[in-house]
Amino acid sequence: MLGLAIACALQGLVASVPSAPATVLTVRAAGASHGVRIPLVRRADGQVVVRADLLADALGGAVQRLPNGHFAVSVPGVTFEMADQSGFATSSSGVVPLPIPASVDRGALYVPLAVVADVLPRMASGVMYDSTHSELRLFTPLVSPTGRRRALASRPLDNGGSPRGLAVVESSVAEDWDVAAPTDDRDVPGVGSSGDELLGASDDAGPGDNPILGRRYLVVVDAGHGGPDHGMVGPLGGPHTLYEKSITLAVALKVGAALRRRGIDVVQTRTTDTLIALSDRGRIANERKGDLFLSIHVNAANPTWHDPAAARGFETYFLAEAKTEDARRVERIENEAVRFETGADATESDPINFIIDDMHQNEHLRESSELAEIIQQRLGRVHPGPDRGVKQAGFRVLVTAFMPAVLVEIGFGTNGSEARYLSQSSSQVTLANAIAGATAEYLARYERRVRTAAQ
Repeated sequence: MLGLAIACALQGLVASVPSAPATVLTVRAAGASHGVRIPLVRRADGQVVVRADLLADALGGAVQRLPNGHFAVSVPGVTFEMADQSGFATSSSGVVPLPIPASVDRGALYVPLAVVADVLPRMASGVMYDSTHSELRLFTPLVSPTGRRRALASRPLDNGGSPRGLAVVESSVAEDWDVAAPTDDRDVPGVGSSGDELLGASDDAGPGDNPILGRRYLVVVDAGHGGPDHGMVGPLGGPHTLYEKSITLAVALKVGAALRRRGIDVVQTRTTDTLIALSDRGRIANERKGDLFLSIHVNAANPTWHDPAAARGFETYFLAEAKTEDARRVERIENEAVRFETGADATESDPINFIIDDMHQNEHLRESSELAEIIQQRLGRVHPGPDRGVKQAGFRVLVTAFMPAVLVEIGFGTNGSEARYLSQSSSQVTLANAIAGATAEYLARYERRVRTAAQ
């Protein structure tokens, strides 16, 4: 709902941005006679952007490069996570669509002018944008983390010294500016490395949630659906406010952050609203040599049920032949995403490949079952819906992942109350922490079994 409202607001904003925008953005704090001036930059496609670290510093915040290659942009009241060429940002309030993608050049993140003009005034604390004077005003005195304005002396800010593919918006004041262009990722300013701000809530990890593991593990976290494949849409009997692809992305990103805080490396199959082929998701995990594969989804009720809108709860699947009609139903629903794919026939079957794949999967069958059981137990401690148990089905997304792999249905988007629960950032954090804690517990158990077998 929030994302839809922001998208509508941004559409109006894009239309209102003048074709010849100001050349400099001024950030002025309360009580200050003068503000910090930040040059606006025109990309090769004509879009006007601003360098995120300069903007954040002027607001008393910072930009941090995260382990996953994304950037955490922290300003008073809110932290956004952004990625190169991504049309979305994430915050504790959910997914925030951007009118044009953010971009990275020479290690520096550049954000659309619309972030300054529309997103910050609505989501940050005490900020107002004056489009007439191209001025961002703060209602409270500014205290920068460095205690001063960041030095902007590296080279003249002209077209020759601008980042690749970018040009300073031409102005008579441009020659007064110098700008530091980082030469690599280490030059990007920021403090800390936990990425906790993105979650918008503390990590309520309990005993055993952060075990000391004998080695670094890599977990591949898959956000179901994406792009033209919206997944399920709900709830039933009312306005559609939940799109599975958005919920799965938000939760998957939070699972990834929670795992990293536990010392576990993470690969995300997608970090933006894009379509990844079902078979490619497992291949990504294999190519990155993942140890575990977690796929996040939102469930939908069978419309033939007596009262489908009342269906609630959570369930976790591992790859095997479906044993119940309901498991086969969920299998069909999730596998239908193949219709959005192009290219090679996703249904192609080679008898020899089938046997080889089957051997690979049987090797991890018991481990997948145990991982699913632990996730179900952990979710049962925090989820308001009923525990629908561990089930098995032949999900395409799991077939090509040659490692312990599970698919988690975190709730029913077709149920009104559960749709509201899943859409809340605090609920997403709770579910993400439960899944991450279960994953860490499973890895600790696995290590103990390996040690025992070696003795």
